[in-house]
Amino acid sequence: MEVGSQWYNRVATEIGQHQMTLGEKGAKQYKLDLLRRVAKRVDEFSDICAECQALKQEITNLLQELSLLVQMPGKEGLKKHIKTINKQVEHLKKVHKLVDKGHYMGMGIGIGMAVGAGLGGALGAAMDNPGIGTALGVALGVAIGMYLDKKARQEGKVI
Repeated sequence: MEVGSQWYNRVATEIGQHQMTLGEKGAKQYKLDLLRRVAKRVDEFSDICAECQALKQEITNLLQELSLLVQMPGKEGLKKHIKTINKQVEHLKKVHKLVDKGHYMGMGIGIGMAVGAGLGGALGAAMDNPGIGTALGVALGVAIGMYLDKKARQEGKVI
């Protein structure tokens, strides 16, 4: 277990218990891995961010509600649970400039495809292979995205 505050250690333990109870599929459905990462980041920023202090209480409440939600599953409860987690993720992204796992990879692939399609017309006509531009663009986008994701991870900017 990672070293953190007493609050984080308690939350991580409770999330771990829910993961064992729900199994892999249920834990993924309730986004428990993301919730653990969000809780870790909220704990790190709670000393300097008033909203993160409030989010700590919200996470505690969310875990208490999760116990009831698991016993009486329903789509509305699950939607509310996921919406609450997403709201916390948005705060971390906007205020603390954090990014999701694979953020730059996805962006790089999209930009690479767009640039590759544009260049692919000219390059493809010259080489008699119209798909080569998109393939090169995606490859370049993946390489740049992987580099930026690795850099963000090293700088501690990934949720």
